[in-house]
Amino acid sequence: MKTAVVMTAVLAVIPTFVVGPGTAHAQEYMRGIDVSHHQGEIDWNEVANSGHVFAFHKATEGATFIDDQYAGNRAEASAASVPFGAYHFARPNGETIEAAEADAEGEAEHFLEVAEPASGDLLPVLDLEATGGLPSDRLIAWTQVWVDAVAEAIDARPLIYTSPNFWKTSLADTTTFADQGFPLWLAHYTSASSPSTPASNWGGHGWAFWQWTNCATIPGISGCVDGDKFAGSDLTPYTVPGAPEPEPTPDDATPPANESPPEISGETEVGRTLSATSGSWSGSEPLAYSYAWHRCDADGSSCSPVLNGTEPTYRLVPADYQHTMKVTVTATNSAGSSPSESSPSGVVTDSTDPEEPRMIKPRREQTLDTRLTIEWEPSESQAHYEVRYLPTGRGGRFRDYKRLVDDTTRTRTTLRAETGATYCFSARATDQAGNRSPWSDPRCTTVPFDDRDLRRSSSWRTTSNRSAFLRTLTTTTERGASLDARNVSVREAHVVAQTCRRCGRIAVMLRGRRIGTVDLRSRRTRTAVIRIKRFTSIREGDVSLVVVSDDAPVRIDGLALTVE
Repeated sequence: MKTAVVMTAVLAVIPTFVVGPGTAHAQEYMRGIDVSHHQGEIDWNEVANSGHVFAFHKATEGATFIDDQYAGNRAEASAASVPFGAYHFARPNGETIEAAEADAEGEAEHFLEVAEPASGDLLPVLDLEATGGLPSDRLIAWTQVWVDAVAEAIDARPLIYTSPNFWKTSLADTTTFADQGFPLWLAHYTSASSPSTPASNWGGHGWAFWQWTNCATIPGISGCVDGDKFAGSDLTPYTVPGAPEPEPTPDDATPPANESPPEISGETEVGRTLSATSGSWSGSEPLAYSYAWHRCDADGSSCSPVLNGTEPTYRLVPADYQHTMKVTVTATNSAGSSPSESSPSGVVTDSTDPEEPRMIKPRREQTLDTRLTIEWEPSESQAHYEVRYLPTGRGGRFRDYKRLVDDTTRTRTTLRAETGATYCFSARATDQAGNRSPWSDPRCTTVPFDDRDLRRSSSWRTTSNRSAFLRTLTTTTERGASLDARNVSVREAHVVAQTCRRCGRIAVMLRGRRIGTVDLRSRRTRTAVIRIKRFTSIREGDVSLVVVSDDAPVRIDGLALTVE
């Protein structure tokens, strides 16, 4: 496999880090946090003053997703002197080992391009929580390629984040990565003095970082925050190493000297690209130039660096609105380096509509919960969002849109739902300049009728059941017993019922005609959402659940009628 070749090369150039002991007797730990865009605005000075001395931040997920809060929080954490590192949430994929390795290489390249780990940053992290359906041998190969690619890029071994159970069940409790010296960041929520560590106590090295809770209270951040501990007192071995020593300077070389500063050209409109000249320089050849773009106040003061702004050109983004831009060009030769700063550009305007948000919750077409969580991916930083929903009446057709949220910077909200109804949610974004996106594609879910909502014949009885939808089941053993939803609309029907070894059968009827039969016999006793039929168009009438078995328990939990 190509992983073996890559690792041989990497180990030749990477220093071995001492992994923290993580043993039960170690009680004093340095504390830190890990965050993402879900935490919203963070006051990093308050975080620093609270005694939390390091932070990891989500940078990427899979092959395309970028956390839009990463760049800003990285700059603000640095300004507050909080050691900072980036993590990548893995989305492994690949039908073969070769395909999985190619997928891992692509995700590693995506992470490195966005996160740009630099000297002094905390080590990058591979966050392993999802298998993508890969068996353990393929997932191990995927992981090997990702960590090797990042290790080669930064000249150091990245951290691996996982939980004890995930590592044991999904990666066969392998000690491969521990033996290669990859340090461990362990997620284990426990009140014990130390966590349970997989892979034979990580090959005898123990853990380096421990995510001990997912609901710490941290000054400067609203809501729950992941809390972490470091098994040591010096973070230096867990930081990205510096650049190699420069070549000796020839005795007759003269350092660069600027004769005219760089200049910026281009239209200052979000979405447009600015270009910078290098300026004029004297000094010994050859001269190399590096570029650093800065976002400044409208008068050109109070500038801050733009993450990824290191090319001669820069594409303006929504965060640049109402700011000016400057560029610093640094000329370097064998005798040294010298910077020169441009004058500020014009004030950046914005007439570009933001992209519409993408709805990500509710995730399922049917939900056994009347408290719905609605979530959407942010379309750009500092955007405000509106959320609307299109409801049906109980068992009816869609009504008019209702507004759920008028103006929020958050990306999650909730709604108390009615049983027997379908809800479709969509969102739109408004940027700082007042430009508004189209409404997003809707995300819909149906809340079933509860068993108590259905009209019943005399032989049914309702009992409490803690694992059931709304904690009740309606039960009978009598053939011909029926439960009815009267005068409803339906395009797709699902029955919510309990399965068991001796359970019976039911027929599902629409307007007196059978549209499906459900056999509830199963080796497992569980609540199941069972699809009956999807029509090409909405049908209306009475839907009935009729027992067609003899002396076998039928336990109905609900009836989901979707109209979208």
